[in-house]
Amino acid sequence: MTRGCAPRAAVALVFFVLIAGCATPRAGLWPPEPGQPTHTIHVSLDTWHAMIAFPLAPQPEAHRDARPAFEEWGYAERGWYLEGRQGVSGVFRALFWPSDGVVEVTVSDRIWAQRTPQPPADVFVFQLSETGYQRLRRHLAATIAASEPVAIIETSRFYAARDPYHLFHQCHQYAARALREGGLPVSPVWALTRTSFAMQLRRASQILEGQPAAAGQVLK
Repeated sequence: MTRGCAPRAAVALVFFVLIAGCATPRAGLWPPEPGQPTHTIHVSLDTWHAMIAFPLAPQPEAHRDARPAFEEWGYAERGWYLEGRQGVSGVFRALFWPSDGVVEVTVSDRIWAQRTPQPPADVFVFQLSETGYQRLRRHLAATIAASEPVAIIETSRFYAARDPYHLFHQCHQYAARALREGGLPVSPVWALTRTSFAMQLRRASQILEGQPAAAGQVLK
């Protein structure tokens, strides 16, 4: 089943060239100060979808060879992903009419970029300050409207979202807004598509690395 972000043909209709508006890091949040505690996050982008992953600390009783676990957050249109209301009418509904959104919270031993059925996928890894990390976690939690999930599919729980899904609030803007809360130099305004969102994430990586090469690693 196709993930919750808009299909390629519809996205092409609304894509525009980024000519300005580069976001800057939030002072005091990112980059973390040298020597201060940091938290690692992974941002996965496949053909349509964006997910933010947090490595989970191993349980005391875990076997030493156990694979690491990740908690991931994403956003989708409820009718498209959970109810199967897709097709051409589903595209126009999801993009041009505010509709119910769902927040997906899943636990897996692999991040989304490594298990997506819609490659290719990029993964961007960032270190956040303690304050930035807590702000990001609080923001994500606040996007959930009710504590009871509306659906459980394998290891994923889907919760009703506070904000509706539409062209200017889909999975890329959802992730960008959350990362902005953590201090990263990204803007939801310029995250209309996968391409424009990835450009911002690469630029954020370059700020730290001081290298002109793209920072995202393509996973097959």
